[in-house]
Amino acid sequence: MKKILVTGANGFVGQHLVKELSDNGMEVVGIGGQIGSTSKSPYVSEYFVIDLNDAEAVKQIDFRDIDGVVHLAGLAAIGPSFENPMDYINTNIGIQANMFEAALEQGAKPTFLIISSGSLYDAKAEQPLTETSKVIPSSPYAVSKIGQEQMAGYYGERGFTSIIARPFNHIGPGQNPGFIVPDVAQQIVAYERGETDKVTVGNLDGRRDYTDVRDIVRAYRLLLEKGVAGETYNICSGKDISGHDIVSGLLKAAGSKIPVEQDPKKMRPSDTPVFTGNNHKIIEATGWQPSIPLEQTLADVIADWRQRD
Repeated sequence: MKKILVTGANGFVGQHLVKELSDNGMEVVGIGGQIGSTSKSPYVSEYFVIDLNDAEAVKQIDFRDIDGVVHLAGLAAIGPSFENPMDYINTNIGIQANMFEAALEQGAKPTFLIISSGSLYDAKAEQPLTETSKVIPSSPYAVSKIGQEQMAGYYGERGFTSIIARPFNHIGPGQNPGFIVPDVAQQIVAYERGETDKVTVGNLDGRRDYTDVRDIVRAYRLLLEKGVAGETYNICSGKDISGHDIVSGLLKAAGSKIPVEQDPKKMRPSDTPVFTGNNHKIIEATGWQPSIPLEQTLADVIADWRQRD
């Protein structure tokens, strides 16, 4: 594939993806909801500000010379979906339908890489979770992701090639607060600057499957190149890491001894003690392997936060 359209190009993953694609000889077209760092990036040949919720606006995209689409755009945080369920369903499913319809009207059939989520799986299923493990709609966010996958299947019947990626937790430089790694890293740097006297955390007992975002985007590229149409692939490390290990790893990366306290306001019962994926399918299909060790990821996250204002 030579020319790839990336939606959500300004986001945490998008900024890493455009570099990965460009570094591997692909021409990248970026789509975002506003001007951002990617709009000025040397890794994109073109950048467009388009509201993907607007079906007419989406028709401005010329899909006829696009070989592949990596669809990252949408609402990604699970928590707020409980308060705003229809926003998630309308946005995540709607913008994908708008793109398929625009391409269909133009007579264009690029390959779509649909970014779903490992959070769709039933946490009570046998671990590690495979692509055939039970999927359960545990949140409006999950419902929207299931809808995106089914929408891809529908347009597959209309002649489109789609590949489904289900990434598990991904971490790395550039991630904003709202997740354990950036939340703790931000507090560590605030302590270094004399802005706080401790780091506060929630429940650290749960074990999750973490992969560096730079490994994640490499998997996306390889799926565009070698993935099988209509197939679904987990993208994960295959290892489970506790919240305690994450916090201690960040403190070690910072080289500081900082008081850590549990905050009752951040405590949530860990009803899912372990959540980890099986990555054998993508390894067999593409040769992909996660290559960046957790220690390097956490060190890079600390360095990133130290550079922020």
